[in-house]
Amino acid sequence: MTAAPPTDESGQQPLGDFPLRAEPPLELTPFRTDPTAPVVSGFASLPDRALGTAADAATAILLVSVALLGAFAARGRTPEFEGLGWASAFFLYVSFFVVVVPLVLFGRTVGMALAGLSVRGEGSSRQLTPSEAARRWAGTLATLAGFGIPLFWTARDPEAPTLADRLSGRTLVRDG
Repeated sequence: MTAAPPTDESGQQPLGDFPLRAEPPLELTPFRTDPTAPVVSGFASLPDRALGTAADAATAILLVSVALLGAFAARGRTPEFEGLGWASAFFLYVSFFVVVVPLVLFGRTVGMALAGLSVRGEGSSRQLTPSEAARRWAGTLATLAGFGIPLFWTARDPEAPTLADRLSGRTLVRDG
């Protein structure tokens, strides 16, 4: 004989709607396999992706600027030209942590949250593994280093995966 679940004064189970089970698989597939299939509106558009990337870059630039201004104020000297190489390396270091850490912890970066995007994969959770997040960061950097040329394929077909999508195995979707 099994015991009935506990109920409160109203006769309802207190945490009956609390999601203790895994979420059902997402109905969107990460990449379109059938070119004749109708376009699903849940995939992230290029302007949404650009907004998210710009916000993440602005976050990294702000953090680097504050650190550099603090260093310049502490030294009492203006920056020298030779320091730009170190500032660029520091920017890459900071951008890694601005992107990878939030992706692993929350499944989205600050820029993705502002653009209303999140990372999804077929039948997977919202968060990425650290290696998937690092590969997504590397794909975004490679796209930026290539002046956005890899995005031409995504511009032709809105459901075509970007380089970051391909490297991480996940795609960006709009939050529903």
